[in-house]
Amino acid sequence: MNLFLEPNELIEKINKGHNLKILDATFFLPNSNLNAEDEFNKEHIPNAIFFDINKIANPNDPLPHMIPSKEIFSDMMKKLGLNNEDEIIIYDNSPFLSSARAWFLFRYFGHDNLFILKGGLKNWKAQTGIVTEDKTNIVLGNFVAQIEKKELVKKLDDMIEITNDKDTLVLDARSYARFIGEAKEPRDGLESGHIPNSKSLPSSDFINSDGQLKNIDEINLIFNDKSITGNKKIIATCGSGVSACVISLALHYSKGIEIPIYDGSWTEWASTGQIIAKGND
Repeated sequence: MNLFLEPNELIEKINKGHNLKILDATFFLPNSNLNAEDEFNKEHIPNAIFFDINKIANPNDPLPHMIPSKEIFSDMMKKLGLNNEDEIIIYDNSPFLSSARAWFLFRYFGHDNLFILKGGLKNWKAQTGIVTEDKTNIVLGNFVAQIEKKELVKKLDDMIEITNDKDTLVLDARSYARFIGEAKEPRDGLESGHIPNSKSLPSSDFINSDGQLKNIDEINLIFNDKSITGNKKIIATCGSGVSACVISLALHYSKGIEIPIYDGSWTEWASTGQIIAKGND
């Protein structure tokens, strides 16, 4: 399945200049001491637009970057200059392929004409050396989200029920140390551990040292090692709904299946008094 573009392929598309938008979807964890927008302002692909995962969210939800309504997402994309006829290229400068979150949101809202740049900004710089700090001129777009694929997002009530459903496999994309409760959560005051009956599958397992998603054979080896065949219902979760999208992307890329994410993820689960499991899965 062709989801990724090489830097030279993006250059070809830029030279054609037809209905193309480039989005930087870099995201960092709260304890990283890095600000994604500041990093974007220092350097980005020419004419790229910053896709702020923290702000492209439901403004009325206290949880971090929860998926907004169709109307709010449409308005936000218009303000980024996006149009329904645009081909969208997403990249990031994040250690955990945060462009997968933007990819997931566009698919959730019915826009499938999109690609992810292989290796993100690091690979772009290595292959082309072309970056800028210039601000991109944005003209109001006409983007209107077509649908909401509600089946792709699970809520807290769903997850409480699912923890007792042995026919559903819940995969946790956080690090194994966070999953078993040994590592501190990046958000202050949040207890570590995992959702009962979930399995650890760190999103980092799918990412090469160069920041690219592993190839299909490598991804399938990971799933086979975990006895994940696609026969079961699968839901991906993580800390706050970002790295879970890497699991969703990997399954879509390798097996052509779409799986939902638990958008509130561990932040919601652990902060609402739910049962917390510790130790090995």
